[in-house]
Amino acid sequence: MIFAWLNKRDWKHPGPIMNMAVQNAHALASLGYETHLFVSAGDADSDVKNDLRDFYGLDPLPGLQVHCLKRWKVGRSKLAMAVFLQTYRAIRQLARRDQVTVVTRDASFLPLLAWLRHRLPIKGLYEAHDFYSDNSWRTDRIKIAYRRQGWLERTFLPRIDGVICLTQAQQELYRKVLPEVRSCAISLGTTPFSESDPEERRRQRTLVYTGRLTSEKGIKIIFKAVPGLARNNIRVAFFGGWEAQIALARGRLQKQGLEGWVDFVEFRPPVEFHRALQATGSIGLALLQDSFYNRYLTCPVKALDYLSHGLPVIGSDLPSVREVAGSAGFYLAPDDDAGLVQTATALLDDAENYRRATELSRARARELRWKNRAAQIARFVHAPPVQHD
Repeated sequence: MIFAWLNKRDWKHPGPIMNMAVQNAHALASLGYETHLFVSAGDADSDVKNDLRDFYGLDPLPGLQVHCLKRWKVGRSKLAMAVFLQTYRAIRQLARRDQVTVVTRDASFLPLLAWLRHRLPIKGLYEAHDFYSDNSWRTDRIKIAYRRQGWLERTFLPRIDGVICLTQAQQELYRKVLPEVRSCAISLGTTPFSESDPEERRRQRTLVYTGRLTSEKGIKIIFKAVPGLARNNIRVAFFGGWEAQIALARGRLQKQGLEGWVDFVEFRPPVEFHRALQATGSIGLALLQDSFYNRYLTCPVKALDYLSHGLPVIGSDLPSVREVAGSAGFYLAPDDDAGLVQTATALLDDAENYRRATELSRARARELRWKNRAAQIARFVHAPPVQHD
């Protein structure tokens, strides 16, 4: 069997979305499956083997082929449909040799995927990163794009072979709206890194946050806690965000005289990001704010980053965070800045408790490795369809 993984993002995009696709494809190839990753080429020159090592921190594998596809340029826009059509033609060629399982997170590709499945020995899977099939849960005005995504899901998911959900709650939502569609719930994965000395980590007394600097991810609560953290000799390091966001945040901290307690590192390629995280930080923060999406639909990548490095996690007491961090997490109400200060201080002041928390984090990371996720996806593909009465 051949796997084909599609993501329309640019090949060397520093954010987590492309990294997820690369990790998934690499993990499938590491299990011995011929795997093809189809992505947008972007504007940067690429040497795939060097990029895997130098940008993503992964060794090239003989079974992994990355196809960097050019988009059509129309005015200032670069259309993703070009990536979809080139992927469609490539999959048709692959299907002449063996059965192909195609995985995509892009609902716009579902019509082509359903057509491929109808005509060729192909299985199609949709990796869901939201829930559009029933948009009634949204509290804001439902955008036209969301309505279109919903129509695509309702129309074409019954015509492919299943949905890969990221949380159990998300799977239940799809089961209610599309009960005839097969599904599984599989968390995103962790990357194994060399283990560092827990005591050296603890003595750094540094909380780390990874990802976008947005309020729904808990940034306001962390900033609110900085004065109390500083009084307990605890620093905060942010890995992520863009230059304008960082400048705004620094300005606010300077007004409070707290800029010396907080460090910022702009978005970096995955290999640089993990190199920095390997050397910096004592505890990871995943203080997602309480919303339907954060509670039921997201798989917090930041928590997976922390587990990958054996860091204890202080997270919001939400099902999505608990599902990832498990026993390696210390859970708070999403807006509890005082609880954040208290929990972090107690953990960093107790060497034995911190060591135990590190061991729990490492154990959870071993359970969630990308290779384990790939094996679960393969089992889902091979499993016979459930017969409904």
